[in-house]
Amino acid sequence: MDLGEILRVLRKRWRVVVPLFIVAIGLGVTASVVVPNTYESFTTVSLLSSPMATTVATKGNDNPFMTFDASLIATADFLGRSMQSTDAVEELKSRGVTEKYAVSLADGAQGPFLTFTVTGDNKAHTLQSTKALAVFAQERLTQIQQANGVKAQDQIRMTEIVPPQTPTTKLKKKIEVILGVVGGMIALTLLLTFVLESVSRNKARRQSGDQKSTSDTQPVPAPPASGAAVVVKSPSRATPIPVVWSDVPLDQTVILDVDAKQAVNANQSGPDADRPAAADQTVVLQMPGKPGASDGRGGRRRGDGGKPNGRWGSAR
Repeated sequence: MDLGEILRVLRKRWRVVVPLFIVAIGLGVTASVVVPNTYESFTTVSLLSSPMATTVATKGNDNPFMTFDASLIATADFLGRSMQSTDAVEELKSRGVTEKYAVSLADGAQGPFLTFTVTGDNKAHTLQSTKALAVFAQERLTQIQQANGVKAQDQIRMTEIVPPQTPTTKLKKKIEVILGVVGGMIALTLLLTFVLESVSRNKARRQSGDQKSTSDTQPVPAPPASGAAVVVKSPSRATPIPVVWSDVPLDQTVILDVDAKQAVNANQSGPDADRPAAADQTVVLQMPGKPGASDGRGGRRRGDGGKPNGRWGSAR
């Protein structure tokens, strides 16, 4: 099936296609109104060395941005996994962070940089949840170190690199929902259209086949049984009655139903020319018997020169 035939089928079934396409458009508009927009906000933080480690590494300098070592990256990964645990999720929910969030090392980072991403359907609440997530990360880091007996001067600190950003609209999910609804309805429309067309074609093909088989199998009259009468009707106009005697079985009775009005010879002359036609007549012809029959009225008589002995009945 090429494109031209597809278009012809759609045009032929427009009573089905047009309403369903309108329904598909309506569902798309409804989905765009009902499905809320998605907003996304993020913040990025960095882990810093403890005051004691900074002083030792820099030989008395307390600037923590001068001592980013590999151990801080491992600590950042540890903190990120801890914040995605079940108890951390439940505690954040109690603080009002109901949106989905993700904690990961910053892409392409060469230091202990963590990015917190929050996704929600309320712009203001998404921003608030992002701020709460950053505060919770700081508290979580302190709790972990205190639980392991780390002194305050040796504890790793956290600082903010990118503050919580104003949520931006993400239309990807909404567009996917709209396209899914509209595309599914269009696919259903095409499927229903071609199913109806296929059923219609199959029905027409079966009807055509039945008509052809009926015309090809016209009933053929069976030959008359032995002793039965064969009736030959004369035509409506005065023409000789064509009788092919070779087709008439032997030992049969042939009845010629002659219309007397049509049987008057147009060339007849004499005193009987103006005589009105008699009533319809029936001529009964008894066919000869089968060759070789020993007796019977339908047998051949040698005295007749081998001609069949036919007997004409009286006109009725």
